[in-house]
Amino acid sequence: MQNFDDVWFTFKARVAAELRLKNNDVHSQILLVWYALVSSAASIVAVRYEKFAGPDTDIYTAILSVALLVISMLVANRDYRGRALQLRANHIALKKLHDDLKSGLVSVADKPAMYSKLLAECENHSSYDDRYFRVLNRAGLTTRIPTRSDYFFMLSVCSFRVVFLLVLYILPFTAFYIQSVKN
Repeated sequence: MQNFDDVWFTFKARVAAELRLKNNDVHSQILLVWYALVSSAASIVAVRYEKFAGPDTDIYTAILSVALLVISMLVANRDYRGRALQLRANHIALKKLHDDLKSGLVSVADKPAMYSKLLAECENHSSYDDRYFRVLNRAGLTTRIPTRSDYFFMLSVCSFRVVFLLVLYILPFTAFYIQSVKN
């Protein structure tokens, strides 16, 4: 019986990549809306209380507005949603190839060409995506079992991501609070 682990692991890693890109899309959109709301609220409050965040309130709100514009352009250019859709179509095709190889509908001789074609159809997943899948699905694996360093890496990256997102979500309040307490 042939083993098609390379196709299967690529399929699973690309599923993880799709999930990562979808999460990036959701958080980037929420953060853009959140910062736009904070920027708008700060501008409205500044109409009534010109120096609510200190003597340079007008400068801070202008910088926040320009930064928000630049970041929104950068996020739009990353195209998380479009890339996730491409990865989805690709991992579905990889799953079909894997199933067809296992059932004998596709000959083993045709596998390299078909697999290479599918690999070239979209961006590659990252090593993070591969580790993510293997660490979270350890119980079902018989090959490429994650190491302790894989677990440590994933714990570190996931912890950093949670802390980084929390900081981004509370940063506007913190910045304006610190400025208002100073004055």
